[in-house]
Amino acid sequence: MKTHETTTNSCKQSEKNTKTDLIRQPRQTRSIETKKNILKTALKLFCENGFYKTTTNEIAKQASVPIGSLYSYFKNKDMILLEILADYDQSFLDKIDKAIQGNMNFSKNDKKLWIKIIIETLIELHNESKEFILELQSLNHSMPEVAKIHDIHDLKIKEKIIESLEYFKDEVKITDLEASAVIISDIISSVVDRIVFNNNEISHNRIINEGVNVIYKYLFC
Repeated sequence: MKTHETTTNSCKQSEKNTKTDLIRQPRQTRSIETKKNILKTALKLFCENGFYKTTTNEIAKQASVPIGSLYSYFKNKDMILLEILADYDQSFLDKIDKAIQGNMNFSKNDKKLWIKIIIETLIELHNESKEFILELQSLNHSMPEVAKIHDIHDLKIKEKIIESLEYFKDEVKITDLEASAVIISDIISSVVDRIVFNNNEISHNRIINEGVNVIYKYLFC
């Protein structure tokens, strides 16, 4: 009986490994471009039709690749989404890091401008991917993998804010950097969401300036 169970488990593991081995890791230029095309097409369709209403057959058709070729790169539609999300998340964090760190030279003398640049960078990034972000907000409640990446993303943003607060440690009036990073992140998110996803009766610049003033007074006054 034990021998039979061991053999069965071994066969299942072998089958699992075989499926994993079938996923192609592109090395040649043509294969890399094919995979990029699939991801680009899938992103477009997810934004236009929604994730659940988009099929792998439709992605393959729009990308002009055989469905078998698509499955040689991705096991399923979920894997396509998660790779798109991973690429988007890394690009997003790189741009935010550049906005924060790249303006440190003058931030000591003009902290309000530094805060404003960070907020405007986030607004720009959200506007570039507005439809995708809205779809991710929906998927965050139905796909644990998406929620996990979202949580990690928020944690990294908080860590970047804490690094910035440590840079100003001799000037800031707050004492709990970690809690303050959460508060600041929430304020910035509120300003960005208000501008990107809502209709506003007053100008965006007025909203941004007041958001900057709130954060500045909270930190330095």
